[in-house]
Amino acid sequence: MRTIAILKECKDAEKAMLLSAAEKDDKVLFFSDDAALLQSGFADKIDVVFGEPDMKTIAAMPKLRWIQMTWAGANKYTSAPDYPRHISLTSASGAFGGVISEHIMAGLLALYKNLRAYRAQLQQGFWQLLSGDDSLEGKRALILGTGDIGSNTAKKLQAFGATTVGICRTERKSLPYFDELYAISSLDAELPKADLVIIALPGTTETRGLMSRERIEKLNRGAILVNVGRGFVVDTDALTDALANGKLRGAVLDVTDPEPLPKGHRLRQLENVILTPHVSGISWGENDLTRHKIIRIFADNLQKDAQNEPLAHQIDLARGY
Repeated sequence: MRTIAILKECKDAEKAMLLSAAEKDDKVLFFSDDAALLQSGFADKIDVVFGEPDMKTIAAMPKLRWIQMTWAGANKYTSAPDYPRHISLTSASGAFGGVISEHIMAGLLALYKNLRAYRAQLQQGFWQLLSGDDSLEGKRALILGTGDIGSNTAKKLQAFGATTVGICRTERKSLPYFDELYAISSLDAELPKADLVIIALPGTTETRGLMSRERIEKLNRGAILVNVGRGFVVDTDALTDALANGKLRGAVLDVTDPEPLPKGHRLRQLENVILTPHVSGISWGENDLTRHKIIRIFADNLQKDAQNEPLAHQIDLARGY
């Protein structure tokens, strides 16, 4: 028998899905937040958590052996020096590729089609053609990260006629939706060739500062940079300078460093930036399809756990993803 704590507000249909995924002898407990769990009297009995408990809550659960996150990124735990290494950690990787790639495409098309500028001029009473409209067709898109998000983005870009180039941790011969693949060691050679640079990397010590000022200076004039990974992958000051001086056509940023940006930060003022507050793949928002995918991942892992099989989407705590 397992005692399973659900640390997410769930709709009735979602509760039914979670209950049906559990074994007959399992006890499934639903809590609105960490405080409710800690006050319940069940903390010392819990084996499995669905959600993202704080470190204080984890410390109060001596039997806890597995956390299934509703997030794809795990750096909340992998960067915590006091995270208990004996507790397995699994992510919801695989649930977000569709919705995040849609966000990327929306941002790119808004920039290439001057949608923000057209809206602004119409609000000012003008009705005229603006110069600089462009197309995704024929563009060379360099995608850093070839997992769920990167591959879904590549699929959509190919449909628009773009060439998709993937950057992997180690070189691979082929992957669906990528026209070319290179190892991370080829990054500096590929940056000047790219019209689009799309960052879909996890937050690790290896990726921190990867897109440095030196690398941003290598980018093709008129390129667009997209970041839906982690803000600290990119040198924010260098990116802001490149956007302000016209080297880059624009940026689509769902993550920043720092996050949130200070109210007076220059990035907030630039017209060629699509800036959103880390919402492209919000894990437990109102997108029922994404929520369903997350629950399905957990349900499959519950079955694997019951059969003592390796869990899917297990985080390597040393690597950070």
